[in-house]
Amino acid sequence: MLLTTLPALLYIGLIVYSVFDVLQTPPDELYRLTRGQWVAVIIVVPLFGAVLWLLATGPRRGRHEHAPGHPSGTGWAAEGMSQYPVGPDDDPDFIAGLARAQRKRTLTRPDEESEKPEKEDPEN
Repeated sequence: MLLTTLPALLYIGLIVYSVFDVLQTPPDELYRLTRGQWVAVIIVVPLFGAVLWLLATGPRRGRHEHAPGHPSGTGWAAEGMSQYPVGPDDDPDFIAGLARAQRKRTLTRPDEESEKPEKEDPEN
């Protein structure tokens, strides 16, 4: 049963993926046909149309361009964003906020160790 179901699921998955990929592709990246024509080709001649679409578009890095100025060339930027997303440890505002919170904690609740009297060494 699984051996007959798996090819059918792969076939349907390829067709669905191709249709959604055509619908999400910007108009300037469409190859020779319009969006509606590509969808019609994929639906009318499913396997041939889907494979043709994948071959026509070629390998792509993703829907968004890499963030400009990012040192390693990674990090995705959405349209209109001028900066790539940064992690909290790279965000100066986040680090400054942590430092402010630490100072506030220290000022409102002194270190417990500084309040404890030092124990005298019993050997002396």
